[in-house]
Amino acid sequence: MKINEKNFVVQAPIVYLLSLIALALIILALLVFFSTEKSDGRVIGVATGLFAGLIIASLQFLTQYLEQKALAEYRKHGLVEFQVNRKNADYYRQLIRDTEVGDQIIVVGVTCNRLLEDFANSDVAGSTDLLEALSRGVEVKLLLPKISYLDKKNQSDFTNKTLEIAGKLKREYPDKFSIRYYDFEPSHSIFLAGSRCIVGPIFKNISSKDTPAITFDKGGQYIKPYLSYVDETWAGASEAYE
Repeated sequence: MKINEKNFVVQAPIVYLLSLIALALIILALLVFFSTEKSDGRVIGVATGLFAGLIIASLQFLTQYLEQKALAEYRKHGLVEFQVNRKNADYYRQLIRDTEVGDQIIVVGVTCNRLLEDFANSDVAGSTDLLEALSRGVEVKLLLPKISYLDKKNQSDFTNKTLEIAGKLKREYPDKFSIRYYDFEPSHSIFLAGSRCIVGPIFKNISSKDTPAITFDKGGQYIKPYLSYVDETWAGASEAYE
């Protein structure tokens, strides 16, 4: 029954479009075969207008149908929106705030120092969203490359910022906060918070905040290989950063 319903949904727009075209062709045929010099001009005018209207309606419907078909494909893959960069801290803040008990926040990055400074800094007002998420039972996991894969600037940020804040979080939330390190060159930045997942590239000598990203729904088909990649990398990572 469900298969038949699906086929009907898929075929209904096509049937509707073909009906418009068929009706337009019927009107055209009537105009061609029954129009004479004695035909009422008003009737001819109405029929001609109706034919032109049906053609326009068919083209408009076809355009809308193709657009809706493309949007449906995007939705199937879980596409939410594109981001030209990742500078908007409020965007990430809202995703963190939307998480609930039982959700996970998983971040695959280079040093995660901006994440921790922006959202896990109890010394700055409005920068405690990650701390609040941990307090309400959200699990937070950071997955970073070992320090040997970082350039000098990132090594400094990691040593002086990331390690200090991460160590504090580990002591305060031992059951909810964890950080691990993988032993290969970083290539993807992934931010998972609840039902939303943001994926972007990691380029050498370019800060992650200046690179583009795409937001997906966690249940979309496109994001599944990335989530599997995170799980596999986490399983093979260690707690030693050197």
